[in-house]
Amino acid sequence: MCNRHNKLRHWLCGYVATATLLGAVLLTVKVQAAEAADATDATQVTLKSWLKDQGEEKRPYAVNQQVTLYLELATNRWFTAGTRIGQFELPGVMIKQRSELATNFTQRRDGETWSHQRWELTLYPQQSGQFEIPAIAVRATVARPEGGSRQITLTTHPQRFAAALPDPALTVGGRWLSASNLTLSQRWQRSADDHADGELRVGDAITRTVTANGQDTLSVLIPPLITPLASDGRVQAYPAQARLNDTQERGEYLSTREDQTTYIVQRGGELTLPALELAWWNSQTGQLQTLTLPGQTLQVRHTPASWLAAYWHRLLGVASGVALLVLALLAMARYYRHHPRPLGWQYGAAIWSRQWGAVRVLAYRYLRAKRGWLELSRVSSDPAWQQQLVVFQQDPLDRADALRMGWRLLVRLQRRRGTCLDNIRSRLGHIIGWQAALPELPPLTGKPTSADQSSCNANR
Repeated sequence: MCNRHNKLRHWLCGYVATATLLGAVLLTVKVQAAEAADATDATQVTLKSWLKDQGEEKRPYAVNQQVTLYLELATNRWFTAGTRIGQFELPGVMIKQRSELATNFTQRRDGETWSHQRWELTLYPQQSGQFEIPAIAVRATVARPEGGSRQITLTTHPQRFAAALPDPALTVGGRWLSASNLTLSQRWQRSADDHADGELRVGDAITRTVTANGQDTLSVLIPPLITPLASDGRVQAYPAQARLNDTQERGEYLSTREDQTTYIVQRGGELTLPALELAWWNSQTGQLQTLTLPGQTLQVRHTPASWLAAYWHRLLGVASGVALLVLALLAMARYYRHHPRPLGWQYGAAIWSRQWGAVRVLAYRYLRAKRGWLELSRVSSDPAWQQQLVVFQQDPLDRADALRMGWRLLVRLQRRRGTCLDNIRSRLGHIIGWQAALPELPPLTGKPTSADQSSCNANR
């Protein structure tokens, strides 16, 4: 009985050992086959990367210029699922994947058909310097020869490039951009077009819309197109939020920026909205160019309210002057109501009322008040004056002759008192208080005066 149990135990142990050995052998063969298959599949997927238009000399790109990084996957099977491109950061460079789809094509190699996927990443350096694109992980899913799919992750080689300002006139962060085929346009809209006469009035709105379209750039890199106006009170500007749009058409990247500003006219007169300029670096020709849009000069009509608001200070000044003049006239009228009027006033009033006798009497009174004379002929012996005096004594007397006589009488009496320049000096000195540095000396006559004689006697 014991011998029978021992034989059974030995048989079971041998069976288990044989089965374990066989399983280990099969597992080893399967693992080696899988590794061989993996090694075979790894050679069926390739990845390469390069920069567009870098060239063998690797000249620096322009700051803000679009730099295209190509990633190309190839397999001798086909892709069974989407491809994932790992994210990466590059300080000082803006990175964007503008196309969500790859360019797919096939090629024949050694009698096999290879499937290709070409992806594009766009880089925009924001400053000058040297940049290194790190290794980028790309995960793809390809078909196995024996069926099914397999995921594989490949990495690119680092890429290096340089960026610099393309022209000494440009600065980092300045109002310029790098692009190709850039265009600039504008359109105007005025609320005055709704008026029957079409004239622009205070309170009307002027809307200016400027649009920039360009290739090989980003809309966020296009600077503001409408420059702010100087705050002179003529208009109030209300800029709208910029409209940015980036599209792709037939393999070309198109970017658009649209700026719009509404101006509300605040004052009448001439209003000038200036011309606009935009500097840009043409990445195709390698030249610095400038786009210009013309401005407009408009005539604005005042409304009654705007006219008062614009000229109230002048009106206040004129009203104050008129009020002061009226008050002065009233004060003069009140004063001369109880006092005799000046001879000049009486002379003019007599001429206006054609009272020629009173005119002659007033002329003699003025002569007597100034010189104490009673004859007008003593004023001057000039024949012209004597002839004028004869006309003045005759009737009827003309107003023009009377005025001319009064003016000549005034001038000749003033001449007898001294030249006009001496008059001005003496009056100015009297007002300011000037005094002569030395007293007036008597003229030298060659004969001693009484004061000189007394002085000499005292010395003796």
